[in-house]
Amino acid sequence: MSFRYALPLVCLAAVVFGQPAPQVQVMPYDSTMEDRVSVDGYVDVEENEYPATFTDKASGITIYWGFDDSMMYAALETKGTGWLAMGLGSPNMDEANIIIGFYSDDSAEVYNQVGVNFTHAAPAEGDSEPADWDYDIDRDDETGVTTMEFSYPLKFPALKGLAIPGLEPGDTYDMILAQNTKAISLNAKHTNRSVLKMKLAENPHRTRKEAGSPGGK
Repeated sequence: MSFRYALPLVCLAAVVFGQPAPQVQVMPYDSTMEDRVSVDGYVDVEENEYPATFTDKASGITIYWGFDDSMMYAALETKGTGWLAMGLGSPNMDEANIIIGFYSDDSAEVYNQVGVNFTHAAPAEGDSEPADWDYDIDRDDETGVTTMEFSYPLKFPALKGLAIPGLEPGDTYDMILAQNTKAISLNAKHTNRSVLKMKLAENPHRTRKEAGSPGGK
């Protein structure tokens, strides 16, 4: 599928003082991710499609994920009926790489955007999009669960304004999870949000030189 960019803005997150330190969630390395994951808007729990999962109570989102030598694979699940999003690289959304989507009976969309202050916007004209990514979003009418599933390159596309250029195994990064449980409009403010830390497990296949490369914040 081709990547789409959206013009609407939405406030996903703001710095909230006095909160406890963000939880650290570890994304495991698995060299078989490309073979084990089918990006189809459905998580096959019985077949252990993903190597790890956790539920974030603050945002109301459950995540399944893992990464291989070049890509991260993730599925976000919610019983909300509005938009849901993951932001990478910033705790207050500014300069975060944001993947946001929604599903409705009339349309289903997933967008890649860049955080600007406390909103987000389509990347500046002329910036590139991930060439090898994939995504799908769907809702299970029986369970009422909406699933946004995607594969995304560890080396981010050349989007202006990002806080980090990509994700390095062994490093820890800020991550935002947010959703509006009812509204699909990207102009609608979040109803639930959370700021976490995401740590990529070590990649046992990296050389010593690669392991010493600069990483996250």
